[in-house]
Amino acid sequence: MNKFFTGVACLMFAGSVLAAHHEEASPQVAEIYDCNLKEGVTADQLAALGAGDFAALVKEHDLTMTSFLWEAVAVNQPYDQVDVRWVNYYPTWGDYGDADVAWRAHGGEVAAKINDMATCAKPTTWAVQPAGEEAPAAPVKPLYIRVCNLKEGNTMKNAMAYRKAVNAAQNADIDGTVGSYVFTPGFGFSGFDYAAMVTGKPEDMMKVLDNTRNGSTSSALQDAGLSEPATCVVDLHRSLMMVN
Repeated sequence: MNKFFTGVACLMFAGSVLAAHHEEASPQVAEIYDCNLKEGVTADQLAALGAGDFAALVKEHDLTMTSFLWEAVAVNQPYDQVDVRWVNYYPTWGDYGDADVAWRAHGGEVAAKINDMATCAKPTTWAVQPAGEEAPAAPVKPLYIRVCNLKEGNTMKNAMAYRKAVNAAQNADIDGTVGSYVFTPGFGFSGFDYAAMVTGKPEDMMKVLDNTRNGSTSSALQDAGLSEPATCVVDLHRSLMMVN
């Protein structure tokens, strides 16, 4: 490859999330590779390489990044054409640049092993920031993403406020913690306005999905007078930790 692998009350939601908007953390950089596994290779095997040789390279060169492999489970068109997505996160573009330099100089052997297991397209880059709580760490996590286009008259400020309200409702409903993030397109991709990701430990995510199924979370949001500012489709992945 040519480059680097290559308990809040519902009626308080609206006011609290809009106040928190003024304290947003700076977005991180996300780099996403769409990959198809070669015959006989599983997502678990590729993730093991990522958690082994790839993670060792990251540690050896003191790179500031995290990496996950998202295995597609139930994904809408046109994003259903790939088996897995290799996702690297960097706090800054400077960290991205350091990783790129290290990979070009020292990553050949690991790159060859990756290429033996998967065929990947050129990456896209994204800005990503929390829209609520941070996700607890776990080796394997369910992960769903709402791929969204804003409705007329709405902005990303509306979207961020709504996603924070959803996260607060979900966590209040399960008496636990799932994380919430918003991705906006950077380089190499267009097609929708944002993607809203929710992930957490398997037991908490199953509760979230059941509360979506029975309507309790949506009822809480409706009671608070909140409605989604976008039209979205929902995709489900299995997230495998590689570098944390």
